[in-house]
Amino acid sequence: MFPFPDEATRKALDLGRREVFQTYRVLIACELQRLRPTVQALPAGLRRDQLTARLDKAVALAAGAWMQQITVRGATVEQMATLFKEVQDSLDGVVPSALGNSYLTAAVDELKTKIVDVMNDTNKPTHAAVNTAFARLFGSTSMLAKARFAQTVTALEGMLKRTDGRRSGFVYNPSLPAGMAALASGQGDTAIIHVGRSALDGTMHPGELAATLAHEGTHTLTENPTVDIVYRHRNAAYYLPGPVGLQNAANYEQTVYEVLGQGGPFPTDLDVAAMRGRTAPRMDSLHTVLASRITRAWVRTYDFTRLDFSRADLPKPVAVVLTDLPQDRAYAPLLAAYMEALHAAMLALMRAEGRLVVRTEAKMLNYSTVTNLDGTIRFTINSDLAAQAPVAQLLHWMLDALVVETNCQIPKDTTQLLDLILEIEKYDRDNLHNMLHDFYDSFR
Repeated sequence: MFPFPDEATRKALDLGRREVFQTYRVLIACELQRLRPTVQALPAGLRRDQLTARLDKAVALAAGAWMQQITVRGATVEQMATLFKEVQDSLDGVVPSALGNSYLTAAVDELKTKIVDVMNDTNKPTHAAVNTAFARLFGSTSMLAKARFAQTVTALEGMLKRTDGRRSGFVYNPSLPAGMAALASGQGDTAIIHVGRSALDGTMHPGELAATLAHEGTHTLTENPTVDIVYRHRNAAYYLPGPVGLQNAANYEQTVYEVLGQGGPFPTDLDVAAMRGRTAPRMDSLHTVLASRITRAWVRTYDFTRLDFSRADLPKPVAVVLTDLPQDRAYAPLLAAYMEALHAAMLALMRAEGRLVVRTEAKMLNYSTVTNLDGTIRFTINSDLAAQAPVAQLLHWMLDALVVETNCQIPKDTTQLLDLILEIEKYDRDNLHNMLHDFYDSFR
């Protein structure tokens, strides 16, 4: 392993001891020669790109004029040693600690300096762009959204201070589902954010990490914490009217992407006005309804998995649909297992919905579904049918496509599944039920 310079070695480097410098120069060349082929052999993707960038940075440092820069020679070798260690740790599978993690710190700092410090300072050159992003995502409630965003960043800063590398603040959780970099739990000073490896080892794009932390951070606010009404994919967040957007974590996440200019292309202002004004294409609008319905079903079925069925009855929205389930509390273990399976099915549906692409064609006879090589699920429907069929029927057909893709075995058929995700809205949290009902009812 490439040696970090201790105090004596660092002093020798700064003083220009030739034999120490020459030894390190050889070790640098050997370390690059050792690591470069291993990194190049990794599968193409962000991780290989990130590690290659670290090695390239080390090469640039080694080729610089650091030998002539008195008092910084030791620091330069320290920097190279850090880069080599980060590469080796990634190759070895070592997960950096959340305590003092530079990537988490940089992401929160990005939110503070590029958004919070800018949105109320007219002298900042990006002031107008930041406020435009909030207006696009929150409409008339953008002032409230900006205040809530600032509170979120303050909460994230507090979480960084509470992080102890064990159970407080940001906590590494290797059991997070694949593709989930972070997950919030609790509110206020006792809240934590579980983070996956990609949030800690630098393989996640800095802008994506910042946006993810903003999303999860809004869940932890003491007052008016957000929920997941719909996620940011497919521009769904723009369909939400201001008061609903204020409650949706993905709207804050999408704001970060817009401000940082990443994760685009973004809809035009005319597109946003059409989405929010319900003049967007009908199938695109109903796709958003389906996405939100499945998201809420996923959230609520998680709540069902936390119930003790030896003491609690089957939740009403489940009982009225899944009438073939046993109602006796003696079957508590069976019901608990069913709820775990139901929640897993909702997650599979939610992920499949994220790959769904809806198209209308005049020449189409009825509708069809094709899974493309890139993983997208293309649902194509006749234009007249899309314009005239009842909402529930269109949702049923789109859901059918997802059920086939995921090989969903629970509930027993698409009709029962659709009834379930429609019924769960009635069970949703009191402060959301009426809002969601009006939101869904606004799509026709």
